[in-house]
Amino acid sequence: MGRITERLIRSRAEHNEGMVSTLEEVALHQQNIEKIEALGQLCPKLKILYLQNNLIGKIQNLHKLKELEYLNLAVNNVTKIQNLQRCESLKKLDLTINFVSKAGLLTVESLRHNIHLEELYLLGNPCADWHGYRQFVVAKLPHLHKLDGQAIKPSERIAAAQALPELEAALAAELAAEGVDVAAAGQVEDDSLYDEDGIAAGEVPETGYVDEAGELRRPWCPATRILEHREQEKANREAEEKKKAASGNKPVVELGPSKPLRRDELPPLEDGERVYQKNEGRWDFSLEESGDGRALVLEVGVGKFLDTSLIQTDLQPTYVRLLVKAKLLQLLLPCEVRPDAATAQRNMTTGQLVITMPKENPAEPITDVAKLRPKVPGTSGTASVSAVAAAAASAAAAAAAAGAGGRGGGVAAGAAGKTGGGGSGSGSGGTSIYNIIKKPGDGDFVMKEVRKAAVVAAADDDDDEPPAL
Repeated sequence: MGRITERLIRSRAEHNEGMVSTLEEVALHQQNIEKIEALGQLCPKLKILYLQNNLIGKIQNLHKLKELEYLNLAVNNVTKIQNLQRCESLKKLDLTINFVSKAGLLTVESLRHNIHLEELYLLGNPCADWHGYRQFVVAKLPHLHKLDGQAIKPSERIAAAQALPELEAALAAELAAEGVDVAAAGQVEDDSLYDEDGIAAGEVPETGYVDEAGELRRPWCPATRILEHREQEKANREAEEKKKAASGNKPVVELGPSKPLRRDELPPLEDGERVYQKNEGRWDFSLEESGDGRALVLEVGVGKFLDTSLIQTDLQPTYVRLLVKAKLLQLLLPCEVRPDAATAQRNMTTGQLVITMPKENPAEPITDVAKLRPKVPGTSGTASVSAVAAAAASAAAAAAAAGAGGRGGGVAAGAAGKTGGGGSGSGSGGTSIYNIIKKPGDGDFVMKEVRKAAVVAAADDDDDEPPAL
């Protein structure tokens, strides 16, 4: 249940810099207020008071507002018009959509004391459905200028005054037939004779009944509105308490760093783990076939001023990985390559990193062109057919020459196959390229891979140490 408090009024008095003693206008609508209180003591200078869309069931505690000109009590639970006799300056009263019944029409006469009242709104009340409603009100309040927004003409006022005795008799007869005590229905209060007690409204009795389906049915009345609003407030409080209790029982979670942890090394890949395309640093790169069709060329724009020590590479037969400034570039290759024969170079002028990866089978054309990224958009990134044919012929000649080399060449090839390790589908294994170094000289810096050297078996050499690089 909402209550009118100094804090509430002060929060609604921003246009008056929070001063309530001199406040002339205040809006207290939609606050679930059930009782008018404290306004006479806190805001004696009020001229405009908005109390619409609340749960107010009784007009009271307004007798000290001598300067009140407009009172809006639309959409409330008012059943009688009373306790406004001392509001001497009242000019407009809005009681739209309340519960002023046909018997409540008898209390309209209490507004005779408000000689400045010009506008009255009773539309949406049960009393407005009575056939003589407008004439009765116009006759009872001769100083009224408008009723429900419609101007009262002099001729209408004269006709209403002439019909008033008949209307009063008809109304009394209908109320008596309905079992209403006419004398009690017409009695009104004047709370200026005693001080307000400030006590909140007590418990409201249940108005509904349970139907055959087990559902609660409530009639549309002031008590029903109060009950429903109180039930909703209770449900909201319980939900808020549950939310607070749930948040209090949550384990304390230590918040980690807002940024991901910096990688110092390439993340490991488990056997059988799927390799995804990644470009965490959003590096500008290209991957295409060399001009002669014998190799794949990867170019990465790592920046001119990036130190080479911040670059790590890992080349395998089917994929290549680069760790540049702790950002991973991971690419699947469109064909198998020979990691042990790959080279890495870096342009001294632009800083461009170029990795050349010889193909395992130079004569085989690339079919999985979707994994390529050519430098020139709109091109395929593959070598010409004639270049591939020439590469195939060169590879065949090299194979023939190797076959004529005898037993010694076979031993060397076998040793090279042993150093690979982890290869798939061929004798050449996956050799990682780590610790790229730069060698100063004329032109570009050349970065060579540090890898396990092939051990060539010799008949007269028992030394197991690998040859120097």
